[in-house]
Amino acid sequence: MKTLLFTIIFAILSLSAYTQSEEIQAEKIYETVNQVPVFTKNRGHVQKYLSKNLQYPVDALAKAVEGKVLVSFVVSSSGNIKDIRLEEGLTPSTNEEALRVVGTMEKWKPAKLDGRNVATQVTIPVHFYLSEENKQLSQQLKPFYINNNPPLFIVDKKKVLGLTTLAYYNIKSIRVIKGEKAMDLYGKDAKNGVLVIETKRGTPRNYQRY
Repeated sequence: MKTLLFTIIFAILSLSAYTQSEEIQAEKIYETVNQVPVFTKNRGHVQKYLSKNLQYPVDALAKAVEGKVLVSFVVSSSGNIKDIRLEEGLTPSTNEEALRVVGTMEKWKPAKLDGRNVATQVTIPVHFYLSEENKQLSQQLKPFYINNNPPLFIVDKKKVLGLTTLAYYNIKSIRVIKGEKAMDLYGKDAKNGVLVIETKRGTPRNYQRY
């Protein structure tokens, strides 16, 4: 009897979860609302949040790429974001980074229509521009990428494999080493030169190291 009761309860809960999931998928997206959704972090300042958390792709820095990427997403009636899409791109690496950073904007105050929470679509620009620090870094990176021969990166005294982004606000210093001296210090991995980077807050965990 207990087993039968448990099975019935489990079936009811599963049906309820399925129904809620279907409702979320089928949620109507309103184009016109009384109150637009508001980002809950950085006091609602979307661009400040983006500029603080954006990591400039290394290849874009080396090529001095500037511009904006337009990204759209839906803020659900519960304040979560979904259906993140690229609307207008710049380069493959900046497009990827724009989608990534927008994906971290997890919680919003949902839009309101006639006093109730509703889902609506939001489109925002993600700006890539060269600050003074970026311009200096771009000049240091440029020679390595002319022939598509990226250098070896040494970040906080560790070799880094697959470095694709640089959080420029976290960079304390950069030193360039080329030629035989680079090979003597770091071996054959340094054949294209070395960028020795020291950070202010420590090496990000997502970098792969040798």
